[in-house]
Amino acid sequence: MELFLQIVGGVFVGLILFVVVAFLLIRWKLRSWLKSLGDLISQGLAGGVPPFRVKLTKRSELDDPEDEWVQGDHRKQFDSLSEQFESLGFTRLEDYVIQEIATPMRVLLDGDQSTVGVVYSHPVIGVWCDVVRRYQDGTGWTFGGTKYHGMDVPPFSTHKFFPDEPVEQIVARFREDAPATDMTTITAEEFPTYFEKAYAREMDWRIERGGTTEEEIRRIAEMNGEQCTDETVRQIQLQWRTAIHQFMSDRALKRYRKEADLNSFEWDHLQSYGVVIHERMHGEQLLQVFDEEYYPDILNMEDDEDDEDAAEMRKQREKWNQRISELEDALSRGTPQQVFRDMIELQNGSESQQSKWEFQTSITEPIAADIWTRTYEDDEENWDDED
Repeated sequence: MELFLQIVGGVFVGLILFVVVAFLLIRWKLRSWLKSLGDLISQGLAGGVPPFRVKLTKRSELDDPEDEWVQGDHRKQFDSLSEQFESLGFTRLEDYVIQEIATPMRVLLDGDQSTVGVVYSHPVIGVWCDVVRRYQDGTGWTFGGTKYHGMDVPPFSTHKFFPDEPVEQIVARFREDAPATDMTTITAEEFPTYFEKAYAREMDWRIERGGTTEEEIRRIAEMNGEQCTDETVRQIQLQWRTAIHQFMSDRALKRYRKEADLNSFEWDHLQSYGVVIHERMHGEQLLQVFDEEYYPDILNMEDDEDDEDAAEMRKQREKWNQRISELEDALSRGTPQQVFRDMIELQNGSESQQSKWEFQTSITEPIAADIWTRTYEDDEENWDDED
């Protein structure tokens, strides 16, 4: 029963990722944030990459649970889908909000205590539903009332899509097609934990693959009629790798804090100056960490003007491209941790050195990584008690 509903959110996660990638494609095409869509994304997707972990909050626990927790123009469709589930024998378990991505959801349970109906509302995606069942071997089936989102489906999941079909037909198809043996059961008390674990499991699977794949990006671009260049793919994947790096870094620092039993002062210092170098980092990420002046977008900026600024930009671009190439070559022979140690050693003693790097420890869980602190000499030299 502990494994139940690890697939709940499967179609849900895919749709969220679809919107993220589609948005990044639009942003890259225009090289600026679109205000109208950008506002929605900032409300519903927290920028550019969705959170790798979420928490369910009961509607009853909100500050004003009677407020319009479902967007006004979504309410009619949201209630209609809920009523369709109830007419088929589903009973309402609970209403929740995923605050990290501004998504209200209603959970309903079929009479078999193993089939779950979920109705979602999202400011960008709209309103849709899933029908879900989990099995004792850890696999699961999900039928979604929306079109295929373009993302790869995890190997532990079976997803089918039925856009614009009524709940009655989706449920009938599900009851006919989905295996009806070795099912697991669920209760209202257990659902939040299982959903959060399900979301984390799929996100961890995507993290293991390095984020969104080139095939997924190009597939979504084609579905949306957008052009997708090699540089578009690079920029989107870099944003995902950066988000993954930050996520893994936060987890590594928290693990180190626990193992080292740091006091509050030491933890504040580590949060301010700690740098994590882990085994999944790429050359460009190492450069981002090491050289704070590195600006990825400059690698593909248009500089047709023949002036001093454009010439300097081309020179800087060539320099950074060369450094990235050298780092990738070094990574083919050693780990990111070793390559980064070499980067620091080679710069030690340089007159231009402004950062002071100090090695703290190596960890193996939740990821193999080295933890460093970086302080700045100018901070110590220029500090004045009279200021």
